[in-house]
Amino acid sequence: MKIFEKNKFTVMSAVTVISMIVISGCSNPFAKEETVQQTETPAKEIEIFTVGQKNDINFSKNGEIKSATQAIVMPETSGKVTKISVKLGEKVRKGQTLITLGNSLSSEVTRLNYETALESLDKINDSLIKLDQSAQTSIRSTLLNYYTAKESFETALKTRENSDDLYEEQEDYLDDTIDDLKDALDAMEEIPEGKSSAAYQETLAKYKQLKSQQDQAEISRDIQTDQTDLSIDVARRQLEGAILAVESVQNQYSLQFIQTESGLLQAKNGAELAKLQKEALNVKSPISGTITSIDTTLNNLTGPGQVVAIVQDLDSMEITTSINEDELALIKTGDSVMVSTNKITTTGAITEISPALSAYNKKITVKIKLSSTTGLISGQFAEIKFTPQTQKIFIPLKTVSIENDEYFVKVISTDRTVEKRQIKRGKIIGSFIEITEGLSEGEIIAASTSTFLKDGDKVAYKVPRQ
Repeated sequence: MKIFEKNKFTVMSAVTVISMIVISGCSNPFAKEETVQQTETPAKEIEIFTVGQKNDINFSKNGEIKSATQAIVMPETSGKVTKISVKLGEKVRKGQTLITLGNSLSSEVTRLNYETALESLDKINDSLIKLDQSAQTSIRSTLLNYYTAKESFETALKTRENSDDLYEEQEDYLDDTIDDLKDALDAMEEIPEGKSSAAYQETLAKYKQLKSQQDQAEISRDIQTDQTDLSIDVARRQLEGAILAVESVQNQYSLQFIQTESGLLQAKNGAELAKLQKEALNVKSPISGTITSIDTTLNNLTGPGQVVAIVQDLDSMEITTSINEDELALIKTGDSVMVSTNKITTTGAITEISPALSAYNKKITVKIKLSSTTGLISGQFAEIKFTPQTQKIFIPLKTVSIENDEYFVKVISTDRTVEKRQIKRGKIIGSFIEITEGLSEGEIIAASTSTFLKDGDKVAYKVPRQ
């Protein structure tokens, strides 16, 4: 880091004159003595700055102290101020009632709307309860019919299934028996005079009897199948009717529920809106802080857009200022600054630097959070002193002279003689100038551009204590 030191110097004593008397010739007693006097130019007293010894660069700005968090309190509805619940300077919490409104046509309408909305909400709630009871009764009845029809349908299907199983068993038995008798008859017919035998006649009679039973069983099955199909069809129709009845009741009450719940939702929204309007008669603090302004009085008519109070968080203060564009490179967020009023000096830290120039003044806005708020008042103006921590070389403007648009300083050499040296400059920050070429850390320069110093002049200065 390149820094500088300013020092005060004392006067050095001038070199004394040594006189010598040379007496020449002793032959003439009346010869006169001659005196020869020699002198040295006294060293000139100067002030110096030492490059790289201490960071003296700084610049100051003015700004207004304000709360970092504040709220302008305005009513959301119109009304007459019936109560002011706080005092100037009182600390309040977020949501605390500051001012109460009432005793006006607007506030009375708000109260009536709220009561009406609550009554409407109660009525719709009662209607919904009754509708639910009626729906349960109707649905229960249709469901009972549905379960009865379903059971009848399932019984008819089971009856047909049992009948088919029984017929198939009988048919299988008759088929097997008839086949056996037919085989026996065929075998007897192969025997001579077999058809005339008593056994043949008996077997034939039994065969015919079973064939007749098989035909009757088939006829009975067709009749029973028709009856069973009819029962199934009737049961199916009853079941379908029961299902339609259930769906109809469900659709009917679903629509009624939708309509009622829609009305209930509207009533709830109306009641909530009315509640908010009623609560708006109590003007509350949007933040926790201190009452710094009360801008209304009892019985005063007020409404939306009218300021009734200001709440500020005085435990968190900030100051805003503007810097020039060429000063931007010397600061960054987090840098510490000194803030001074007429009576109080405190520190702060840069919290925000605007990324763009202000359209109003073409400067850069800087916000600073104050480390202490004791004794400070919102709205108070203060001086802000920036002390940048930079690696560049800066020296006081007063040490630089300009000749024909060229810049010079007077460097003090180790033998304490003056050397006029040309330099190249960079930015000018406050009362300091940046040196880009011509000076190095540790060199000593004269503190002013007084013309009485010339190249080769001897100077005197006091080296400061470290």
